Amino acid sequence: MAAAAAFAPSLLPRLQITASKGRRLPPSIQKAFRHVLPPLSYYGTTAKAESQPPSLPQQRPPPRSVAVRTAYELLGAGHMYLDVRTSEEFDAGHPTGAVNIPYLLRKGAGTLMSKNPKFLDDVSSKFEKEDEIVIGCQSGRRSLMAAADMQSAGFTRVIDVAGGYISWLENGLPTTIK
Repeated sequence: MAAAAAFAPSLLPRLQITASKGRRLPPSIQKAFRHVLPPLSYYGTTAKAESQPPSLPQQRPPPRSVAVRTAYELLGAGHMYLDVRTSEEFDAGHPTGAVNIPYLLRKGAGTLMSKNPKFLDDVSSKFEKEDEIVIGCQSGRRSLMAAADMQSAGFTRVIDVAGGYISWLENGLPTTIK
């Protein structure tokens, strides 16, 4: 039944619900089952689709996230660190050995930010799609978005750093200031 939650009710086929021995169930029960993907069998009740649901695009699982200590151990095992913070944030301090490619760029002097249109091109110029890459930002939000975009672009071994650079500092892990 958990799979049904991923579909919009309008995409589901109309269900024909019958009780055992071919009797129709009350309309209130039929209505309750219309949001469940067929076939459904529950205590002798079956549901059959009048038509097949439309095919939906296959979704990738979200990127894997790990704690900063695990990320640090992965770096020791040969993973590379991609820091997706702005260059100003990166210059103020970053995990030792990190490569900086901003995922978001500041618009003017304000605090508004927009996605770096060259992000994936810049990443592709520094990394191979099979490289083991740990991705971090300041708090963990940008890195998760960057990791998802990289996965969609075919990078197969990306891992998000949960908690970002803030958590990295809180755990006393090695940093470099530019």
